[in-house]
Amino acid sequence: MRRWGGGGGFGAGGTMTTRLTVVIAALSILVAITGNVYPGGLLGHLIFRPSSVLAGELWQVVTYALVVPLPSGGAIFSFLISLWFLYSIGSQVEAVLGPRRFLGFYLGASALGALATIPFAYLFGFASAPYTGLWVALGALTILFAHHFARQPVYLMFVLPVQGRQLTLVAFGILALFAIVDGPARMLPAFFSMVAALAFANGLFRPRRAWLRFRAWRIERELKRRTRRFSVIEGEKKGDDRTNVARPKRSDDGSGPWLH
Repeated sequence: MRRWGGGGGFGAGGTMTTRLTVVIAALSILVAITGNVYPGGLLGHLIFRPSSVLAGELWQVVTYALVVPLPSGGAIFSFLISLWFLYSIGSQVEAVLGPRRFLGFYLGASALGALATIPFAYLFGFASAPYTGLWVALGALTILFAHHFARQPVYLMFVLPVQGRQLTLVAFGILALFAIVDGPARMLPAFFSMVAALAFANGLFRPRRAWLRFRAWRIERELKRRTRRFSVIEGEKKGDDRTNVARPKRSDDGSGPWLH
């Protein structure tokens, strides 16, 4: 039975996963250093704020998934856990998607989560709330991992044994708990990115594949509807074949000849 992220060590990660992990680590450290020198410098322009995106800083829907704020020692530990999580699970997803599609999925799911949050942010009055997106992207990766490795046993947090298919429910359950504690507004980008991951896993972002799935569903539904019109007629038993043979008839006086 494998632990979370499979049995591969750090040498087993994909090329794009390795590069992405290094970029996030380096950019987060750079932002932390420059933040100490120039308070409110780079970080404010890289994390996602709905109001800032509509003001013209469109890159935030992507860059917020590439930087992690490091204000304290506790955040550094969480930062290292996040990088390990990205490396371990991302390497297996990259093995399925390939490097380019993996990177496109990582950034695309994060961007969709941010863009879908914007109208709700203005509707409910939290347009200036800041969001960091590493865990947003990790939630989407978890959904995709659960889809492609549905039968793979893993240890959740090194303790709880689950199958890959169960990670979808676990991920949405954890998200619901955080929504109760921190408020649903904080969880919207993650929720939308995970829904986008479900759609991606089921081929809804590939029009041809989605159309073929729809046609297959329609055909199956039509076949089920038609089979309801038919009924099964039981055949005669094998030993009763003689009952179907015409018997010869006698004449009226019973003496013959036989009439056929």
